[in-house]
Parts: sequence; structure tokens; C-alpha cells
Amino acid sequence: MRKALALLLGMTFLTAAAAMAQESGARSDIPLLERADAARTVGSETAVIVIDQFIDFACPDCTAFHMQKADSLLAMVEEEDLRLSIRFYPIPRLLRGFQAAEAALCAAALVGRPGFLGMLQQLFEHQADWRYALDPTPVFDSYAEGIGVPLDRYRECAARDAMAPLIISDIRMAKDAGIPGTPTFVFNKRGELTGDVQFYDVQPMARFREAIEQIRGR
Repeated sequence: MRKALALLLGMTFLTAAAAMAQESGARSDIPLLERADAARTVGSETAVIVIDQFIDFACPDCTAFHMQKADSLLAMVEEEDLRLSIRFYPIPRLLRGFQAAEAALCAAALVGRPGFLGMLQQLFEHQADWRYALDPTPVFDSYAEGIGVPLDRYRECAARDAMAPLIISDIRMAKDAGIPGTPTFVFNKRGELTGDVQFYDVQPMARFREAIEQIRGR
């Protein structure tokens, strides 16, 4: 795993995650990682501007943004020809964010985008039900079953941390970008990873448009 982490800076983040899977001997997980990564990304594949949205499912501000502004952001992605990826930056003091991210990515790996969106909605909408649980596993299992994810395969994916390489690569990306917490939005031109245009916390949609124009003007 340490060797795989050392490769991160010179790779795309999905490639790095695949390298981690290979390093741990879980080569059979690579198709699942690819499907999960694709499911959490929306927008044009040829978009010039890419937004990375860093969240922690256990973060109240992330829940507030999702409930108040997620639909507006998705509409902006379509209107402005953008590409948006949801990435995970679990904050240790919030305890269950890593497990929640695994739940969302396992659902994505097994069912695709409907599974990811369904689990994302359940995790945010019912955050209070699992955030302080000693073991949130039964709650996450019920969410998976409720949105139509094959429960046996979901449990197997979550139990052996099959999606951990994607989360670890997201964490490294967040640290390299110097993000202060969640939610944070990082804007880049395609192919760049400078992260020099970003903002933190729940912001008005006008702030997103300002960031987009700033990137376009470079």
C-alpha cells in the first residue's frame, strides 16, 4: 500500500486507485473501481472546466449544501458544459465518514450511477440515524437493500474495503490541493491539477459562476 501511495502524484487518481488494488492483490476489484469512479462523475467528457467536490457524508455543512444547492449545481454543470466529480475527504473527528463513502462507492460499483445517487441521498437525508452509531453497518445495509443493490454483493464489497483505494486517492488529492475541510470545490481546466481556484463551505451559486469565469479567463 505504501508503494502505491507513492505513485499517486504521477498518475490520474483512478489509475492510482487501480495501482493500489494491484498492490494489495485485489486485481479483480479494478472493474468495480472503474465503475464506481464513473458513477460519481457527471457532465461532458470533453468539458474544458472540471470541478472536484470534496465531501464527508458525516459533515453537517455537506448535508446542508446537498439539500439546498445540489440540484442547482447539477443544472449549472449541464448549462455551462462542465464536468463534476464527487470525491471524499473523511474527517477523522466525524468518525463514520469513511464507512459512508465506502457504502456509496460500493453501491456505485454494483448498480452504477443510480446506486450512487440513491445511497448518497439516503446518507445525507438520514445523516442523524448513522452519524454517531457505534456500528453503522446495519443502517447502510438497509439503505443498500432499499435502493435495489444486491445485498450479499454489497456486504462483501463493504466488508473487505474494496473501495478504499478510491477514497485514499481522494484524500491524497485533497491534501495536495490544500483543502481546509468539507465541502470544498476545486476548479481546474481539463488536464490541470493546480487547485488554485477553490472555495470552502456552503456558498451562493454566484460564487460558482465567478470561479468558472476565473478559470475560463486563464
